[in-house]
Amino acid sequence: MDGRRPPFALDLPDGYVVREAERADAAGVAGVYADAYPAGTEYPLVSERRVRRDLVDDASVRPFVVETDGELVAAAAIEYDSLDEGNAQICKLAVKRAHRGKGLGRVLLKHRLNVLATDESFSGLVYVAAVTAHPASQHNLVSRGFAPFSFHKNFQGGYFGPGNESEIIMLYTDSIEYAERSVYVPERYRHVVERTLAQVSLDLLGRRLVLTEDVAFPTLDVDCLRTGIEHNREFLWEVTASGTDAWVETEAELTAAIRRDDTHLMVPIDANTPALASLYDALEADGFSPAGFIPDWLTRDGEKRDAFVFQHPPHDEPTRIDVVADVKALIEVLGIDYRVLESHDRYWTLEI
Repeated sequence: MDGRRPPFALDLPDGYVVREAERADAAGVAGVYADAYPAGTEYPLVSERRVRRDLVDDASVRPFVVETDGELVAAAAIEYDSLDEGNAQICKLAVKRAHRGKGLGRVLLKHRLNVLATDESFSGLVYVAAVTAHPASQHNLVSRGFAPFSFHKNFQGGYFGPGNESEIIMLYTDSIEYAERSVYVPERYRHVVERTLAQVSLDLLGRRLVLTEDVAFPTLDVDCLRTGIEHNREFLWEVTASGTDAWVETEAELTAAIRRDDTHLMVPIDANTPALASLYDALEADGFSPAGFIPDWLTRDGEKRDAFVFQHPPHDEPTRIDVVADVKALIEVLGIDYRVLESHDRYWTLEI
C-alpha cells in the first residue's frame, strides 16, 4: 500500500509481544474470542475448528495475536478481498477482559496498518466495519486516519448483545485513490458525495459529479437494462450491470423478493456506470434509503469503482447507538432522524 504516513510506533506494554498467529495458536485464539464476546451471542470464532478454518488456514486472511507470559490475550486479522477484489478489511479484533485498558486494540490496529503499508503486493482500499457498541474503537480509528463513509442500521449480527448491531464503514483515507472519474448521482444526493469526499480532500479526490437529472438513462426494465443483484455473501447484496446467477433482474422481481425475504439488504450501486443511475429511483420506490458513498469500494474488470450505497432493513424499530462526532456528522448528512439520549466526553448516545 502506498501510504503517505510513516510507520506507527506500537508502544507495547512491557512483557507483551505482537506477532502473526500460527496454526498451533488456534485453541488460544478461540479462547480470546470466547472471553471477549458475551456468552450466547454465537460468535463463530469461539470454536477452535472455526479459528483454523476461517483464520489460520484461510489464504486470504492474516491473523495476529498479542502474547504475554505464554498466554494469548488479544487477536485481530486482515482479510484481503473481503468485500470485493483488491480491498482489505481490518477486522476480528478481540481483547481478553483482564487485559483491557492497556492499549492492545490500538497496538493491533497500528500493527496491521504497518503490515499493509509494507505489503508490496497490496495497493487497494483499507476499511473497517465498526460497530456502534464500541465508541472507543471508533475514536481509535478516527485518530489513526480513518473516516466514516456509510452507516448501516442493525446490519451486523448480534455478537455484543441480544440484538443486531448498527455498523459504520470507515475507510483508511490514505488508501483512497485520487481518480478523475465521473460520479452519476441525483441532485438530492449530491451533498452525500461531496460531504463524504470532503473529509479527505476539498477537490473531491478528482471525482466529477454528473447529476442524473441532466442525462437521459434507460429505465430499470427487462427490455432496456437487465440489472442483476448478485448474492455476494450472507446479508450482502451487490448490484452489477450484467449479473450472473442473479437474485433478481427486474424492478418487479426486486419488489417481490423484498416482500418475500426477511433479510437486511445492502446494495452498492456502481456510481461510475451511467446506465446504473436508473437504480436510484427504483430502489427508493421499494423502500431503500441511502447509507453513504464509498470511493473505490468495487472492482470491475480490474478497475476500481465508486459505490453509492443503499440499505433496506427488514425491521425499522428505534435503535440505540453510541457514536463519535464524525459518525454523528455522517448520520446528519444522510438525513437520518435521531434524538440525543446522552452526551459524553468523546461520544453521543443516540436513538435513531
